[in-house]
Amino acid sequence: MNYSMVSRPLLSRPQPIVAARRGLLPRVLRPVFLFAFASASLVFGPALAPLSAQDFKEPDFTKFKPEEGQINLEVWSWVVGLDKAAKLFEQAYPNIKVTVNNVGGGPVEYQKLQTAIKAGSGGPDVAQIEFMFLPSFIVTDGLRDLAQYGANDVKSYFVPWTWNQVSPDGKAVYAIPQDSGPMAFLYNKKIFDQYGLTVPTTWDEFAQQAEKLYQASGGKVKIANFFPTHAPWLISMAWANGAELFKANGDTWTQTLNGPETEKVLGLWDDLIKKKYVSTITGFTAEFYNAVSSGQIAGSIEAAWGPGVLAASLNDKTSGEWRVTPLPQWNKGQPFRSGNWGGSSNVVLKQSKHPKAAALFCVWLNSAKGPVLSNWTSYGIFPASLSGLNSPDLHQPDKNPSKFCGGQNIAEVYVQASKAVNVDFAWSPWFAFVNDNYNKQISAMLTGTLNPQQALDAWQSESLKNASADGYEVKAK
Repeated sequence: MNYSMVSRPLLSRPQPIVAARRGLLPRVLRPVFLFAFASASLVFGPALAPLSAQDFKEPDFTKFKPEEGQINLEVWSWVVGLDKAAKLFEQAYPNIKVTVNNVGGGPVEYQKLQTAIKAGSGGPDVAQIEFMFLPSFIVTDGLRDLAQYGANDVKSYFVPWTWNQVSPDGKAVYAIPQDSGPMAFLYNKKIFDQYGLTVPTTWDEFAQQAEKLYQASGGKVKIANFFPTHAPWLISMAWANGAELFKANGDTWTQTLNGPETEKVLGLWDDLIKKKYVSTITGFTAEFYNAVSSGQIAGSIEAAWGPGVLAASLNDKTSGEWRVTPLPQWNKGQPFRSGNWGGSSNVVLKQSKHPKAAALFCVWLNSAKGPVLSNWTSYGIFPASLSGLNSPDLHQPDKNPSKFCGGQNIAEVYVQASKAVNVDFAWSPWFAFVNDNYNKQISAMLTGTLNPQQALDAWQSESLKNASADGYEVKAK
């Protein structure tokens, strides 16, 4: 999941923790920086079986025994609607009271968490952390190893690659997986029908329909929005095009932010921007939502959690008008490919006075049927739970995000997208700088100071320089 309906994931983050630099990061933790997909068959495994053929299997929660007496847990999360899931937990465990606090999404929360960890107090019992940033918190030694509370017993209930993210050595478990974000194209069917548009299956068709819509609407309606401050959004499409931005070989890294696969993606969008076929509004701001709700934007390249975010953010405006279709491909007949944007987990801080109860909450929240389905219908959290992905209940036509999409079974579209994600993609431990520097280079591109290739070259160069200064052995491909 990503960190709020007004600010997409990974906009920025605290400066890299010194202990994470080369030589200080425990060798056993290094693999966590990879998405760690061993093979395509491991991405979802049993979750790819027909949805109707599976029952929702839950772990034996009685193995997770909380502390005695009345317990109050504080949870930090940016997920709108998580309080609904917390109430379900309180019903199941009357002696445990859960308070959900949204202290800010992503980097805002991370800064507060780091401050609390350094101080040894002031933090919550449970916090939400994206997979890409989890290693930075592991090295602070501020997180509980949930293996001591039996977390490894629930490993088989989660998508394998997501478990690899939270358990890099296969023994210690630093979090419980929550969700992921395979990509697809969300479009407003009412607008498409109004202007006689064809749903694009390739990027060439996407550009053609963008031009058609621009001409037919007198330039008032754009086919989509280019997000100028959200690197993972662009990266997801480069990922789908075969880009591999980071590779690790022992202690040595290779970084390729300016490869031909990424340049092809950015070049396409730069052309659409120059022709004014797409907008360039900062993502998930009031301006963006107003443009979507008023019909100025007809579509969006979205992760699985995207429709739920829009449904919650637009407050039923345009509800029922939207549909989801597979991500456009570069060539007809090619093997279908998608990318991923997002994915997060729930951790327990060492300073929690009730770590057993907190561990129970993390496991229950992400593997019990009630909260998994509630989180999907409340905010579009695409489950990391295998049973969640298999459940026919993931499609409820009268509830969001399916309701927002006219009752369409959008979960099925995103499950298929999940199967098409390149399993070899990796993230680097200095991704925070990469993410922030992207904003600088894209801003220069939008003002005409740099062309797409120059922007990518500058992104690559400055990110390499920063990583080297932080002590990493990194080189260009």
